Amino acid sequence: MGLFRPYERPEAESSEPESNPAEPATAARQPARKETPTPSRREAEAARRERMNPSLSPKEVKARERAARAALRDERVAKAESTPGKLLVRDFVDSHKGAAQWSMPILMITLAFSLVVSSFSTDTAVLVTALTYGIFLLVGIDLFLMWRKYKRLHAERLPKVPLKGLLGYMINRAINLRRLRMPAPRVKPGDQI
Repeated sequence: MGLFRPYERPEAESSEPESNPAEPATAARQPARKETPTPSRREAEAARRERMNPSLSPKEVKARERAARAALRDERVAKAESTPGKLLVRDFVDSHKGAAQWSMPILMITLAFSLVVSSFSTDTAVLVTALTYGIFLLVGIDLFLMWRKYKRLHAERLPKVPLKGLLGYMINRAINLRRLRMPAPRVKPGDQI
């Protein structure tokens, strides 16, 4: 009686061809040979735990955390720097030739010079101080003219994008030396943007 056993049905036996059925059945029943023994349950769980939460040395943990923080920081900076207003400001500043980009090295040199000279002569110290204020004035005028020119360009190219925060961004980028600017300049000085 093959009510619950389909392999004992008489109609299943009659439909199969009679060509040496013992050989394929034994070949199908033999399991594939394994190269390594099956790990115990404890070993398998330990291996799984190690894959999920690897046990690292403190040095490796710090290196991983540092890499994750750097990746997150780079992602945030890339997102913040990719706004259309900042892209236009960067290209505008990088194409501009002016006194602002040389302000930091010149001010450092005048500061060092004033420290050395002030101990020898007060007249020379006053002259160096006047030179420093003159550099500040020149940089201020350069930045003012750049901002006026940029506002016209911004109104022309990006009329619906607000100017909020772009003045500080422009000043910060303009007073840096060209090679120290981050992200790196895409245009050369004097290029049309």
